[in-house]
Amino acid sequence: MKAADAGEAGQAVRRAMLQMRLAAGFLTILPVMPAQAADADAVAGSLGWFPMVGLAMGAMLALEDRILGLIPNAALRSALVIVTLAIMTGAVHLDGLADTADALGAGRDRARALEILRDSRIGSFGAIALFFVLGIKILALAALAGRTRWLAILFAPALARWAMVAVSFRIDYLRAAGAGVPLLGSGGGRSLAIASAMLATAIAIAASLRPLTAWMVALVGVAMLRSFYARWLGGVTGDLIGAAGELVEALVLIAMAA
Repeated sequence: MKAADAGEAGQAVRRAMLQMRLAAGFLTILPVMPAQAADADAVAGSLGWFPMVGLAMGAMLALEDRILGLIPNAALRSALVIVTLAIMTGAVHLDGLADTADALGAGRDRARALEILRDSRIGSFGAIALFFVLGIKILALAALAGRTRWLAILFAPALARWAMVAVSFRIDYLRAAGAGVPLLGSGGGRSLAIASAMLATAIAIAASLRPLTAWMVALVGVAMLRSFYARWLGGVTGDLIGAAGELVEALVLIAMAA
């Protein structure tokens, strides 16, 4: 019986490691994807690990910021951190933000908006959105110093990736095929619970009200985005989820700087 229990525990650990690798593979440019295709349950389960990957990204960015501490210009140092974050993600979520902004130009024409979301080209609305969101992130981060700055760098990526899980919870996915189909499959409630538990644990360990306040701001942002997406298109796509992550990341940095 004990051997069976140990075997089940080992299998659970291996599955968790697989899900973590999948999450890191989806969210970063790191070559960590398994060589063999994972089953649909493992792919869907990886969603719950998104905040943990965000925390790991934040920790690496905090280390970079520490090294860049020799640069006296806070704005320049902040810009380098934000650029590194974009590179780490392959700018895929920024691309989603740009596509979402361009689709908004279609107004209430749902078919046209979905067509624009499928187009990889960036239009004028997308360029403007990128300029303002990146600028806001840099300015907000530049206004921070000391432990608050470190906490902002650590938790902004984590809260943004939690928001990606939350915004996609029990909402229609508007693509018949694509990466989001298996990722947003069954177990959405479990994934959101795991993601929230991981984030809550990290905030408790940080022992600071700043990340908790930022989480409350992220909750409001997610609620507003879910309502808007449902009324606008009736669901989400990968671009809309990525845009939510970018917007919440900016909101979190603003909340930390306020």
